[in-house]
Amino acid sequence: MLDVHQLRVLAEVARTGSYTAAAVSLGYTQPAVSYQMRRLQQAVGAPLVVRVGRGLELTETGHALVRHADTIFSVLRAADQEVASVVARGGGLVRMAAFQSSCVTLVPQLIARLRRAHPEVHVTVVQAEPVEARRMVRTGEADLGLLCNWENEQLPEGESTMLRHALTTDRRCVLMREDDPLAGHSSVDLADLASYDWVMESFRDRFMAACTSLGFQPRITATVDDVSAIQALVASGLGISLMSELALQAHLAPGLVHRPLRGWPLRNTYTLLWPDMANVPAVATVLREIRSIARTTGKAG
Repeated sequence: MLDVHQLRVLAEVARTGSYTAAAVSLGYTQPAVSYQMRRLQQAVGAPLVVRVGRGLELTETGHALVRHADTIFSVLRAADQEVASVVARGGGLVRMAAFQSSCVTLVPQLIARLRRAHPEVHVTVVQAEPVEARRMVRTGEADLGLLCNWENEQLPEGESTMLRHALTTDRRCVLMREDDPLAGHSSVDLADLASYDWVMESFRDRFMAACTSLGFQPRITATVDDVSAIQALVASGLGISLMSELALQAHLAPGLVHRPLRGWPLRNTYTLLWPDMANVPAVATVLREIRSIARTTGKAG
């Protein structure tokens, strides 16, 4: 019989890459971590880690066991949440991680709806890019994630055993002043923007690669990760930008227009959680409401 405490030690060793770091994270001594790992390897009957240089790497058996451990931890968290909800007579706390543009559109609508119809359900929100939100859901730091990825992308690593619900799709748009010569077009091609200055977010690898493939390097005049600041700088004439339709639904500064970028893949927004968490009443309520909101916000999946 596998021991849950030993599985937690294995998961932390896998995350940190060493017994010493795992001990610090768990509040154990290093010998205690070594002892728990020896006991677990004896129970399994096969090595779970191998030393590579100054660190540790999981064996194939170790990887398989960590995947099962993640599922076990999710079941335990779901049980804990459900019991807490029962004790609170149908209420409960749902911890969410959500990407930026969902925090100015879907999430505020969700909070308002919950306050009206389900005041017993409480939500906390952490803004996080999809990679970080995925990690938070996987490790149990968040009960539910709002994530996004591009159309036709492969399933991100770590999501194969998790539950996804499609919410909306939206387009990438060029944000410009209304007096720009291209503002009169119904859509814009990236190749027509080679001579422009740009106000862009930090995460722009896809944009830079697309520009390179078209034979130009964009002139970045500002790097800003705040939606309002981007719009203010574009309105000032510092440059044009790219923004998602979802973010632009929340606010468009006076004097600005946006036009779809031709040939750019659609962006999919979806929820991510462990399957067992969907059975927790408070989480199920949040899921139901966010899917309902998505049907009126964009093209529901």
